Amino acid sequence: MSDADIESRLDDIYAERIDCIEKITLHGKRPREIGYNARIPTHGPRVSDPVVRLRTSGGSHGISWSRLSLQEAEPLVGRTVGELFRLPEGCTEEGRNIDLPLWDLVARLLDMPLYRLLGARGSRRVPLYDASIYIDDLELDDDGAKRLFDAEVTSGWEHGYRHFKIKVGRGARWMDTDPGLRRDALVVKAVREAAGVEAKIMIDANMGNTLNTAMRTLELCADCDLYWFEEPFAEDRALNEALKMFIEENNWDTLVADGEFAPPPYFFDLVRDGWIDVVQHDFHALGLSWWRQTAATIEGWGGRCAPHTWGSYIERYAHAHFAASVANYELLEASPARVPGVIDDDWVMEDGCLVVPDTPGTGFDVEPKVFAEGLEVGGYRITA
Repeated sequence: MSDADIESRLDDIYAERIDCIEKITLHGKRPREIGYNARIPTHGPRVSDPVVRLRTSGGSHGISWSRLSLQEAEPLVGRTVGELFRLPEGCTEEGRNIDLPLWDLVARLLDMPLYRLLGARGSRRVPLYDASIYIDDLELDDDGAKRLFDAEVTSGWEHGYRHFKIKVGRGARWMDTDPGLRRDALVVKAVREAAGVEAKIMIDANMGNTLNTAMRTLELCADCDLYWFEEPFAEDRALNEALKMFIEENNWDTLVADGEFAPPPYFFDLVRDGWIDVVQHDFHALGLSWWRQTAATIEGWGGRCAPHTWGSYIERYAHAHFAASVANYELLEASPARVPGVIDDDWVMEDGCLVVPDTPGTGFDVEPKVFAEGLEVGGYRITA
């Protein structure tokens, strides 16, 4: 569909009214327990995804991840699509809490896949990484830890993943500093050996390092070809500059990724100046409209996108459309899980990539029976 065709249909789309908002929670389970990170104890095996469906006066609907409360939904029922969403920017301030369902709705109304509406500047084959390799080994000796992480990589491969992110920072809370650093390195080496030379391997310290321990981690893992180092410590101009210079002085290609947790007001100054390479603000919290604008801004600085997504399963669908729409996307954070009720028949996973379909909207929906059950147990429906 051409820009002129889209423009000719927008007045009718903007005039549609939201006459019903429904919310449920989908529940799923991962194939194993998820352990500690550098800051927080065990994350467990459960997945819970809040899902909002918007229905319009013309009989269309949009559905995606949203935490919209009943109180927040009440003033939105009866509003027009145009009051909540405007191209090219996306959601208005009033529509911010239903940003992802609104993008799905408008793409469906235009009968086009979301990535095409967004611009289709990237690849439909979006590489994933398994982000579920946590600190699961605190009670094990070195040999036991190696066997454990070999098995975790094998599990990731069986679920279709080819790239892996590893939680490090054991010395921040769970072990003494030196033994923690050595165990971090042992685990990274074990994962690299199990995943193979073609895999992208990332590490994530959840800000559990100092500058000195971050540099020591890189030294201990120098033969592991780390793709990026995520959240080594709280963002700080002097420290980030020193870390990036240390990486460059050693002729390593490792990127610095950050932005997920409480980024400071000067965060994007560090991206613009080259001290942070990969921006990772939370995708479902900030929304597609925010990320679309941010991706365009940082592209001009050479910055890359890899939004944080941990905790959600269904977010991958809207997220992958975003990835396929921008030229400066890196990897999509995900992990194996089973979530009953999800309709994603047009999606396929090939060689570690999620292939974005050409179906209207995001290509995601929920089975009617599961949605109806979700409305009865903790969900809500509000109509005009």
